[in-house]
Amino acid sequence: MVQSLQDFKKSVLSPAEKRGRIEQVFRRMFDHTCQKLEQLDGKPFTEQHWTRDPNESWIASDNSQTPQYSDRTLLNGNVFEKVGVNYVAIEGELPAGMTFQKSGALATTEADKMIGEKGTPFFATGTSFVIHPHNPMVPTAHVNYRYFQIGDGQQPGSWWFGGGADLTPAYLFSEDAVHFHQVHKQVCDQYDSSYYPRFKTWCDQYFYIPHRGERRGIGGIFFDHLNQGDIEQIIAFVTDCTEAFIPAYLPIVQRRKDMVFTEENKHWQRLVRGRYAEFILTADRGIRFGLASNMVNCQSVFNCMPPAASWEYDDSPLQNSEEAMLKAVLKQPRQWV
Repeated sequence: MVQSLQDFKKSVLSPAEKRGRIEQVFRRMFDHTCQKLEQLDGKPFTEQHWTRDPNESWIASDNSQTPQYSDRTLLNGNVFEKVGVNYVAIEGELPAGMTFQKSGALATTEADKMIGEKGTPFFATGTSFVIHPHNPMVPTAHVNYRYFQIGDGQQPGSWWFGGGADLTPAYLFSEDAVHFHQVHKQVCDQYDSSYYPRFKTWCDQYFYIPHRGERRGIGGIFFDHLNQGDIEQIIAFVTDCTEAFIPAYLPIVQRRKDMVFTEENKHWQRLVRGRYAEFILTADRGIRFGLASNMVNCQSVFNCMPPAASWEYDDSPLQNSEEAMLKAVLKQPRQWV
């Protein structure tokens, strides 16, 4: 295990060098992960670029140059029912008076103090995947890593990384959960032995649906405001996280995608997807901030929604059933590794 990030001295990277390095990390994840998903599914993504007009409204664009906002979609594939992907590398100004606290986003006091009343320049880049498989034995997966910068990023506390990866199964296979968590724990442990337990707990706490008293899924890792220590080491850690998702998730897909399932299994999957939609619409603070600040195109939010979801007045599963076992874990998270 290498030393804690706090033990490293600050590296000297110019604002342009830092920004360029970080953009490359997320663009590489965007393209590489899409390529691996296409190879497994056999169907290509479609892509749409977006830009903002003089009134700051999002409009479709054929221009893929920076500043850039791109959505990709894989719909009704052979393995995946829907995959919604987003990549952004954009600069602009936060609306006048907009603060992280007002929007409900995760924030530090130092970051909010930098937000001016007349609009504050920002730069943001990152990529996000939400994967909804056909087979209900394959878990839904989410992965998102991002970087945010206020001004030129030179002031202490004016830049940070965030993100993570998590699973939302309809049917729980313990070996899949252990594998997904173990891959991410190995990455975390290379940098700081406190990372995995902290980020696992943070994930369980963040992806929580208060009105249900349940977690959205079986977790993974989640962190925000990561900026303490050497920038080179932080970039290295985030890069390794982006590269961990494919080996953490695709072996699970390969193992489960051809399993036999019933219409009852598919109906339960749609109920679980309903919970996923509830979290996005009622509890996801990142989306709330992104929409309030006009940093996120609403089409990207819809792109990550399940292709089909269901709700029932009382969807309590039968006692001792596989569905009931999943519900118990959503109520009380487990330590998988």
